[in-house]
Amino acid sequence: MSRPHRRLYRCLVTLLALGFAPLALAAGQEWKDPQGNAFKAEANEVLGPLGLFQTSRTGSRLLPWRALSPADCVRFDETARRLPARAADWAQGKSRLSLELKGRVSRVEGEQLVPALFAGRPEPQFLIVFYANNSVGKSWDMLGHAVEPFNQLKQAFPGQSEGLFFGMWHKFDEHRDMALQMKLPWLVADFAEENHLTSVVQFAPLSDKESFSLVVLNRDGVPIFSASNPDNAAIDKVFADLTGLLELMRPGNPRGWADRAHYLRAVQPVAYAAGQADPVLVGNPLVPEGLRKNKVSRVDATLTVAADGSVTAVALKPEANVSAKMSAALVDALKQACVFVPAVDHGKFVDGTYHYVLEVP
Repeated sequence: MSRPHRRLYRCLVTLLALGFAPLALAAGQEWKDPQGNAFKAEANEVLGPLGLFQTSRTGSRLLPWRALSPADCVRFDETARRLPARAADWAQGKSRLSLELKGRVSRVEGEQLVPALFAGRPEPQFLIVFYANNSVGKSWDMLGHAVEPFNQLKQAFPGQSEGLFFGMWHKFDEHRDMALQMKLPWLVADFAEENHLTSVVQFAPLSDKESFSLVVLNRDGVPIFSASNPDNAAIDKVFADLTGLLELMRPGNPRGWADRAHYLRAVQPVAYAAGQADPVLVGNPLVPEGLRKNKVSRVDATLTVAADGSVTAVALKPEANVSAKMSAALVDALKQACVFVPAVDHGKFVDGTYHYVLEVP
């Protein structure tokens, strides 16, 4: 291990042993869980139908929006707005992890490490950090076993997650060789820059040189899932938990619609207390696969959305090759199954219209 890294690790181990948090968490506000139990936490991020709360430096919890009162949804929203919006281009990402990683990570290309490029890809929602030591065989096993579920996750949810290899208690050449020999498909922390990855290093298991771990962070550096010294089953569980979360967050998943609507019904009137907002489509019942099977290539309709969120009228634009029977079915689906948060005018829900367009690839 290089001298700067040795000093860094000894310092962090001492501080952690004394209970010092490199990124200390404020006392937090008081909230209530679905059972009515009070807990203190800091509102962090809106994750689709769930709210992410940071309960401590190393802890968090997820709650569905319907577990919170409308007033608490508004309170959460007011705090969570401090987190920069997720960037469409990672090079423009302003969240905590993105700022720390830029210029400090590499990728394996052939037989060498090259600087990682962030441009042209969306900012990841989650970072899966692999804390490993070249001299600990089981940490090699962790990296090897994680490759397949990592690739499956990336394929199922493109652009939603990224990985990071963070080396501990070894030298530069051991760090490089570990990444190259394993042909890691995720980012590799630049050895000389690891001490600058503040949000990542604080979760490193530095108290024991034989320890290794796996931690999933959101883009603000809040830990969501983790496993210490994980065997294959524990690794699989972390990936299964993250897969389940991403599936629930998927906008097309009906399981999340009621919670998304509950949250937006609470925050929209407050956000537009002095303005106006069109209806928000939370749940879209039409899926491209079903439309494609019925030879529907485009759906273009104007929907009238009442102040209670119900769809009271659907004006469907005629499309060639779409039968009257199919058109009627489309109108019925849009009228009966869409989930809307109604339009807002100066803090009050009002009737509104929504232009619905779906192109079927």
